[in-house]
Amino acid sequence: MSSRQIEQSLMVPLSGGQQLHLRRLSDSPDAPAILMLHGLLEDGTVFYSRQGRGLAHFLAEQGYDVFIPDLRGKGRSWPPVSGWARYRVKDAVSQDIPAIVETIFNLKGAFPSYWVGHAWGGVLASSFLARYPSYRSSINGLVYFGTRRVAVDRNWSRLIWVDGLWGWLGGMFARFKGYIPGRSLRIGAENEFNDMQQESMSWLNGQPWVDPSDDFDYGKALSEGLDYPPALYFASASDLAFSSPDDVKGFMLEVGQHNGRLVVLGEGNGNKHDYSHVGMLTHPDAVHDHFPFMVNWMSEMDRLRQEAQIGSNSNPQNSDQSAASGK
Repeated sequence: MSSRQIEQSLMVPLSGGQQLHLRRLSDSPDAPAILMLHGLLEDGTVFYSRQGRGLAHFLAEQGYDVFIPDLRGKGRSWPPVSGWARYRVKDAVSQDIPAIVETIFNLKGAFPSYWVGHAWGGVLASSFLARYPSYRSSINGLVYFGTRRVAVDRNWSRLIWVDGLWGWLGGMFARFKGYIPGRSLRIGAENEFNDMQQESMSWLNGQPWVDPSDDFDYGKALSEGLDYPPALYFASASDLAFSSPDDVKGFMLEVGQHNGRLVVLGEGNGNKHDYSHVGMLTHPDAVHDHFPFMVNWMSEMDRLRQEAQIGSNSNPQNSDQSAASGK
């Protein structure tokens, strides 16, 4: 069993009466906060287990204050995904994520220093930063596991699991039930909203990074700024269906100019395993394999941030220059 100093479940209210479950894991409540966003057909437990395993517990052991929400309808959030309930990308980006971030700020007096996203969670995080650029300066770094927006790589695994099961079969069930029964179909740990499935499939198939609710152009908003946070992208060499290395690289390039690094996990690259899409986060050996690399990268980003601040303070005549201008 886990033995964190803080293991807390908070409920974040939304304006429509819904509530989001926010799990907090920490041994150092005054430490910098990390926000972790799960993907489609998932809840926050992709990052942690009751037995004290997973990336969230590992980061808590490293001295971080970790916050893991269940996005709307997932996990212990209320109400659960149900027939014909509406929930779109804009709802997550303009309602859920702001409410979560502000809750963390009210608890700590500071916004999360690092954001971690799995799959679709990374797309939502970057969409949020495109729509609300004022939050970018508070972030030292982003870490994404298997995040793609567009499926660049066409292969049989993708055609079967994504286009077939998630797209065609999931869409067929949604027409009758109003949502995708991920648990019943055994394609995910959670059920999924019909709107979110449709919008994700549209983007997956190459439609522009534009919100169908109000035509906000996320890609254009990101390309116009030079203050996008540094980002570390993990992809698995064997994850051909859900986020191939080419897919993840495509997303890294799509967000525009920034300090980005792609790490492809696999036995052929010196890792312990060819990890699955979820196994990158949940495999017991990840704690000794690529999780330490992630923490070392975060420490390096902290150091670079501190050096940039010292340089800015010692050269006030250059204070109006962007720290990202040299990227």
